[in-house]
Amino acid sequence: MTSWVRFAITTVCLVAGLLLLNARSQGHTTPLRRPFDDFPTKIGAWTGQEATRLDIETLNILKVSDYVMRRYVDGAGRGLWVYLGYWESQRRGAQMHSPKNCLPGSGWEPLEATVMPIPVEGGRTIHVNRFLVQKSNQRELVLYWYRAQGDDVPGEVAAKAAMVKNAIIRNRTDGALLRVSAPVESSVAETSDRLVAFVQAMYPRLGDYLPD
Repeated sequence: MTSWVRFAITTVCLVAGLLLLNARSQGHTTPLRRPFDDFPTKIGAWTGQEATRLDIETLNILKVSDYVMRRYVDGAGRGLWVYLGYWESQRRGAQMHSPKNCLPGSGWEPLEATVMPIPVEGGRTIHVNRFLVQKSNQRELVLYWYRAQGDDVPGEVAAKAAMVKNAIIRNRTDGALLRVSAPVESSVAETSDRLVAFVQAMYPRLGDYLPD
């Protein structure tokens, strides 16, 4: 089967699922186990130092149910940013926005986009998007993935497919976008290693907040 045929089949299935999802638009919402305001300010070697609140215009676009955007700093003074966004339901126009769309829209030029594995607690391995962008002389590295009711998925299409499946089977469309990023100061490899270490330290905490 050729790649375009597989793509066509996937697209048709997603459209059919979205139509069914629209028909079942009265599905219940699923709240976080705990609000993101309680997310730890101490994670491994990093300490949260400041948080950012999104403006009303941005919140109206995102339609996010809860979120946290916080800067963490390690013992060497190197900072990184964390954004966790959660949607109790993705019906009625609320949906997760991909950083691959949002960052270029903010003036960041994509340089590199790959998927990388990260070993996490419990012998598991998650796969995340690794996105290198540039604006003027600044470079930034972004790692992000989606949580679909207990399942970690890197791709936007996979996240949408998981939402449709869960809407049909569980009558739930809740989901989360998880993103960590940092400016590239010394090298891309060093920045990547630092972000991976943070993800590994943060990952065990997610289950206290995100429902399965």
